[in-house]
Amino acid sequence: MFDTAAAVYRDEANELLGDLEAALLDLEEYPDDLETVDRVFRAMHTIKGSGAMFGFDGIAGFTHELETTFDLVRSGRMPVTRELINLTLVARDQIKSMLDEGEDSGRERAEVIVASLRRMLPQPGEAPHPVAAVPAPQEELVGQEATWRVRFTPAPRIFANGTNPLGLLRELADLGLCSVHAHADGIPDLGGLEPEACYLQWDVILTTTAGLNAIRDVFIFAEDSCSLRIDPIVGLASGDAAAHRRLGEILVERGDIDPAALEETLAERKRVGEMLVEKGLVSAGTVGAALVEQGHLQQVQERRQPAESVSSVRVTAEKLDALVNQVGELVITQAMLAQMAKGLDPVLFDNLHRGLVQLERNTRVLQESVMSIRMLPIGSVFGRFPRLVRDTAARLGKQVELRLAGENTELDKGLIEKIADPLTHLLRNSLDHGIERPADRAAAGKEPVGTVTLRAYQQGGRIMVEVSDDGAGLNRERILAKARERGLAAPDGMPDEEVWQLIFTPGFSTAETVTDVSGRGVGMDVVLRNVQEMGGRVHIASEAGTGCRFIISLPLTMAVLDGLSVAVGEERYIIPLNAIIESLQPRAEEVSTLAGQRQTVVKIRGDCLPLVRLADLFRLPGAVVRPEAGIVIVIDAEGEKAALLVDDILDEQQVVIKSLEANYRKVPGTAGATILGDGRVALILDLGAVVKMWRRGIEQ
Repeated sequence: MFDTAAAVYRDEANELLGDLEAALLDLEEYPDDLETVDRVFRAMHTIKGSGAMFGFDGIAGFTHELETTFDLVRSGRMPVTRELINLTLVARDQIKSMLDEGEDSGRERAEVIVASLRRMLPQPGEAPHPVAAVPAPQEELVGQEATWRVRFTPAPRIFANGTNPLGLLRELADLGLCSVHAHADGIPDLGGLEPEACYLQWDVILTTTAGLNAIRDVFIFAEDSCSLRIDPIVGLASGDAAAHRRLGEILVERGDIDPAALEETLAERKRVGEMLVEKGLVSAGTVGAALVEQGHLQQVQERRQPAESVSSVRVTAEKLDALVNQVGELVITQAMLAQMAKGLDPVLFDNLHRGLVQLERNTRVLQESVMSIRMLPIGSVFGRFPRLVRDTAARLGKQVELRLAGENTELDKGLIEKIADPLTHLLRNSLDHGIERPADRAAAGKEPVGTVTLRAYQQGGRIMVEVSDDGAGLNRERILAKARERGLAAPDGMPDEEVWQLIFTPGFSTAETVTDVSGRGVGMDVVLRNVQEMGGRVHIASEAGTGCRFIISLPLTMAVLDGLSVAVGEERYIIPLNAIIESLQPRAEEVSTLAGQRQTVVKIRGDCLPLVRLADLFRLPGAVVRPEAGIVIVIDAEGEKAALLVDDILDEQQVVIKSLEANYRKVPGTAGATILGDGRVALILDLGAVVKMWRRGIEQ
């Protein structure tokens, strides 16, 4: 049981560490943003509190030091500096190490971090750091005895997330002299009462030296399931418990001063004491109240609005993969049953045919539901890179801005897990080889801050991920010279696209010196190998002095796709449905061969498209030779149109993708294989690779 709880804590802590890193990078850019400071503090507080709850005392103690530091930042007594951000990021990495490798991991490093944090704390007598967004009236009360009115309204479903409102009230009572008054007006009649709903709300009068932030922290785990309002009350004798209790009774229990009237008065920024005196309820000077600045109150109230509850369940990747595999087998079985039913009389076996149609419909819905679970936004990967770019640029002495686009583009879970490493190498390459130093950029008439863009989008049946920069671009002459040094064939007349592909050669590097970022030639070949293992390709576009783009093309999914089954000779192939534009049978006069070339084109509504003969490409005997005797399928292969010549169109069906490399070997021009309903194996075409194979064939 404890092991399971510890595993859940590690998962949640890792998510919080990701949020913490993102918040710290935002805070570095906007150091006076109190909302971001609160994000940082909440992440730390949750890691610490949950760590102590699940027995991770080392992590809880270490994170407590960070929390103490940022509590001073929240109260305006400590500034946000680059030094603080750098040290906190290092501390974040230390927490990650303690989670992954054990709490004793890097103990000496942790002690150095804690000592550095303590040296950064303001010394006694040092003036507080001014933070414009922090309202002075409340924060000046930190460390001094003050009285607060806390209005705590739990959401009706607060019990569902394990929160006990009475426990929160007890924590408030631990902060100082406390008077609690419950409102039971919302409790319905017995017939309409739900046992698991909370109908109460509370007013608390609290006198404490802890300050506003300490009061907020009591409710930090319940922020999304309650409405909270905290207002200061001045003029109360702090040591008079009877007066303290009497104030609560006056503010809450008197019929002629109901909570709604008090809220209205506070919203008008009137003094509570003056209002009470005007009504003749108390004598002048007994109590008074003051509001904080209206804008800050509004911010606090907005943050405290109850959010819509979203339930979720954590499932291990192994269970999800097993579910996807079983659905794949179900799809194959359904296709086999449909194939066998084609030979049965539809009149005599009407019920069977209708049942198979319903089975096909239900199987498709189930498959789509499971695949939607498997699809994840690529932003979960993109979120790792702002820190990488920041730290790498600092080591290289460069100024770089990272721009992200298309973070909501969804990609198969299997690809999400594998795309991070290639993107890391590409980003480092752009930072080291692409972006120039500020002085060099200024000399070239550019802004001193370089830009690296990471973008994802869908094109046809594939996901495109681009890494681009506005740097110097690839140096053609240097690449050719380096290739010749290594004994590679590199004639001067090589097309640019082929020259750029040379950088993927194992051990190839144009760096003059070896650094901790690059120079060993072990980055770009890893990119190409990893992308190819995912069924993808890498395209490079570069312009000297302007910049460079690396475009990774990946299949949308690695599990199931909708395809068109076609016949070529005795073989069967699957063409991805979302890449097909149309299909037709051309007339003889619409087909022609270019003069002096082996290239055949087919004219379709005024456009001349290259005709790719699959039979010639895969050397298949017995296939249709004349285009007018077969079927032409017009495809969009990553932005390039082409016409595929096949013998016949067999069926449109959903197929399960099986890896050829895992079971046989890599077959050029294919993205995998599938099992058809009759038990035969059909190859799934990789249309981009097919067009490239055809182009290389006519150029030879």
